[in-house]
Amino acid sequence: MGHWALLPGWVSAALLLALAALPAALAANSSGRWWGIVNVASSTNLLTDSKSLQLVLEPSLQLLSRKQRRLIRQNPGILHSVSGGLQSAVRECKWQFRNRRWNCPTASGPHLFGKIVNRGCRETAFIFAITSAGVTHSVARSCSEGSIESCTCDYRRRGPGGPDWHWGGCSDNIDFGRLFGREFVDSGEKGRDLRFLMNLHNNEAGRTTVFSEMRQECKCHGMSGSCTVRTCWMRLPTLRAVGDVLRDRFDGASRVLYGNRGNNRASRAELLRLEPEDPAHKPPSPHDLVYFEKSPNFCTYSGRLGTAGTAGRACNSSSPALDGCELLCCGRGHRTRTQRVTERCNCTFHWCCHVSCRNCTHTRVLHECL
Repeated sequence: MGHWALLPGWVSAALLLALAALPAALAANSSGRWWGIVNVASSTNLLTDSKSLQLVLEPSLQLLSRKQRRLIRQNPGILHSVSGGLQSAVRECKWQFRNRRWNCPTASGPHLFGKIVNRGCRETAFIFAITSAGVTHSVARSCSEGSIESCTCDYRRRGPGGPDWHWGGCSDNIDFGRLFGREFVDSGEKGRDLRFLMNLHNNEAGRTTVFSEMRQECKCHGMSGSCTVRTCWMRLPTLRAVGDVLRDRFDGASRVLYGNRGNNRASRAELLRLEPEDPAHKPPSPHDLVYFEKSPNFCTYSGRLGTAGTAGRACNSSSPALDGCELLCCGRGHRTRTQRVTERCNCTFHWCCHVSCRNCTHTRVLHECL
């Protein structure tokens, strides 16, 4: 009540009306709805100096569930970390699939990844995994940077670690990142169907990948750099390293269905599990990505499926791989055109202090799918 008492009467009334106007559907919060906060970090409407107001005056935060908004209020400074992690995840998704038929297209507004997330396919699995990983990675790093008031470096590793090294420094707080990521990201999932289980599994696979790729870093101490003793700490992997691992798991993802114990006495929690569609395959591990529906071919535009097609995409005429014109263009063929490009070249540094360059013009050959 303290924050509201400091506000002018008309502001309090306006904020109450804004809260009352939230549609009932927002309370139910559908899968991935929180992705709509991707641009919060650059928003001019966010009041960072008033924790009680920022959740109302930033429109995209109305996309969050009640629990997600509470988690943000309880952890001042974490909102920008979550938004920044999501932005990094989007960039990584686009990089990993830049040469494939599905190239991780995004749109503005609450439906960031489009209609593909309504399907239970491999692409959806990767989206959930990389966005979950992005939040965990960003929050863990922000803790060690001091950007979040409720967490710091992970100081639990202390003392001797080996004969010539000891724990010290500032380890990235992966445990806080995983815990917050699980509470924040997973709370957006509702239901008990196969899609619900798939999304939760892939969310956890993203977080697990960040954790499993953590590496030990050390700094040497001693006379003249002799490294007689080292101080070591745990460091997060780059998100590129996480994306590389998740893309490999995308290629080897497991197709799953509901598990059935055939036991009427099994609890509801025991029945809610995933099993491989092919009984000869091993059950998916916590590191694996899972899906239950075949992907579209992504070759042609479909408003119903939300696929843009590959017409007009640049392709590599000499590559037999996925970026090659034969595969990327789905057998439709490609056109070739030339483009004259002028770029700076032969640059020279002059003391002091400027750089002079020549303008070089060359012809670039481009191939585009029909």
